[in-house]
Amino acid sequence: MRSKEDQLIKDIEFCIDKCNMNDEQIDFFLRGAEELGVSAEYFAEEFVFETDSEEEFYRLHLDPDYLAINWRLN
Repeated sequence: MRSKEDQLIKDIEFCIDKCNMNDEQIDFFLRGAEELGVSAEYFAEEFVFETDSEEEFYRLHLDPDYLAINWRLN
């Protein structure tokens, strides 16, 4: 099993090497991954996307009905 420190190092390397993030972006990104309990790479692959269309960007990011996830199991 991988230790938390090992995973943190791997996550930071991913953010720098694959995503070209700066320190502030890494901090913000890792907090999001941590809140979901996943690695930075998994977070990026499953939850982060880019689009060339500004209209598409706002539709996907601001529409409360798009990909509305209820994380509770009740």
